[in-house]
Amino acid sequence: MIKSKNLTLNRSSKNIVSNINYVLNPGITSIIGPNGAGKTTLIKCLSGLIKDFEGSIEFKNKNLLSYKSKEIARLRAFASQSNEVSFPFSVKEIVSMGRYSFTDIMSEHENEKIVRDVIDHFFISHLSKQNFNTLSGGEKQRVQLARIFSQIWEIKEGLLFLDEPISALDFNYQVKLFKLIKNKISTHNWSVVIVLHDLQVASKFSNNIILMKDGIIFDHGHPEKVLSESNLLNVYETPIKIIKTDDLNIYSIF
Repeated sequence: MIKSKNLTLNRSSKNIVSNINYVLNPGITSIIGPNGAGKTTLIKCLSGLIKDFEGSIEFKNKNLLSYKSKEIARLRAFASQSNEVSFPFSVKEIVSMGRYSFTDIMSEHENEKIVRDVIDHFFISHLSKQNFNTLSGGEKQRVQLARIFSQIWEIKEGLLFLDEPISALDFNYQVKLFKLIKNKISTHNWSVVIVLHDLQVASKFSNNIILMKDGIIFDHGHPEKVLSESNLLNVYETPIKIIKTDDLNIYSIF
């Protein structure tokens, strides 16, 4: 679905990401690595939010930068780390913002139905009329995720970018989020790219892992291959012990 060739971004004479060649396919691809590795910059380039990169990115066999803003907004969605909103919008109003690019091609009733459906799936119906700025950090994150999901909710082969989406979510809602993502992959053939710091979560839920260090892809592929003790030592410069169980791998520095 997305193919990058020699993707490089330079800032202040420093390569933030360098020579990235990658083909992204349906499923969950998690990007992991230490702070400053280039994870967020990479997904901003792949999503088209950053445009002044060198190299090329193709999305559905078309140059990513040739898409018009509304055209790309109907195919891919991006959730940033920030959940703050300056104005006193209600929760429903925030989620409805995700449907902006469809207001000229779908009826108000159709968009409203999607918004209600998304709100139900994120378990925030009881918050619909509440001022967004009065919510807890975890509630804000769920609402913003609902807004992003609503943007491509019904789209087949949609592309979803999530930058540290579970940072404020308790374990219950982390599991619900990944169940919803897997459902969308199964029913709509979505491709989902997630920046994560939790190695357990990445190992448990990812189809593929991109391990980054110093702006390059250090390794990529199946979690069992990429999340090896030697790879993690090289990238994080800290010994990480992998304890294998029947259900998951436990990554420990102790």
